[in-house]
Amino acid sequence: MAAGIERSNERNATHGSDRDAATQTARNQPATRKRNAIRDGDRDLRRTCNQFGEEFHELRLRAGVSQAAIARSIGVARSVVCRLEAGDQEVGLRIRARAASLLGATLKLVIYADGDPLIRDAAHARLVEALLALRDRRWQATVEAPVPGPGRRSTDIRLERGADLVLCEVESRVRRLEEIVREVHDKRETVRPTVRPGTRVHAVLVLPPTRHHRSLVRAHPETIRAAFPTRSADLRAALEAPNGAWPGDGLLWLAAGGTLGGSREG
Repeated sequence: MAAGIERSNERNATHGSDRDAATQTARNQPATRKRNAIRDGDRDLRRTCNQFGEEFHELRLRAGVSQAAIARSIGVARSVVCRLEAGDQEVGLRIRARAASLLGATLKLVIYADGDPLIRDAAHARLVEALLALRDRRWQATVEAPVPGPGRRSTDIRLERGADLVLCEVESRVRRLEEIVREVHDKRETVRPTVRPGTRVHAVLVLPPTRHHRSLVRAHPETIRAAFPTRSADLRAALEAPNGAWPGDGLLWLAAGGTLGGSREG
């Protein structure tokens, strides 16, 4: 009898350790992606500076102007212009803009939103933590799961169990509902062809039940009904259940403390 109890305790301890390890792994993934994003940002800067230097060099030669002449005109040493053409990242924007203008060119600094932010506000982080803590541990969780395709898009939380894959988009404050609806479903359609046959891919929008969000949902009842037909209470039940199929696409009301904010609205 004592031996049976001891084996049972060992199994429980092992299962608990596995759950803790899985949760810790899920929470460490965003840190890895942030390091990768910083590395990618540095690489993009190097590529941009190299390209600028090459194009500036071509423009200067076409104009028949020496590096020394450019340097005298903008009040810097010739070595600075040489470094600019070599792709040196330390040459400042003011010098680049002035040098380009002398050659009849315009320096434009642009930013392309081709991915999702990897740094969020504290409210977003609390909602992610609440969702991870709420789920039954049989749901395998991946935080900031990459979405295939160009750019650096990701899903806040990707849950997998059996034949179900659930993409959870967590938003602490939605400004334009139609935009987030389009984004959530576009990610689902992008992921769907990449999973094994028979896998059901679902899209879930997770929102805190604030007055702003409830008002936004009430103002777009047909949009919500079409995009997220499953009740919040049913999503919550499936999230906490040790087994069973996921009920479908839906809007999950979730407060930062893990409490359900309402059965369904819209």
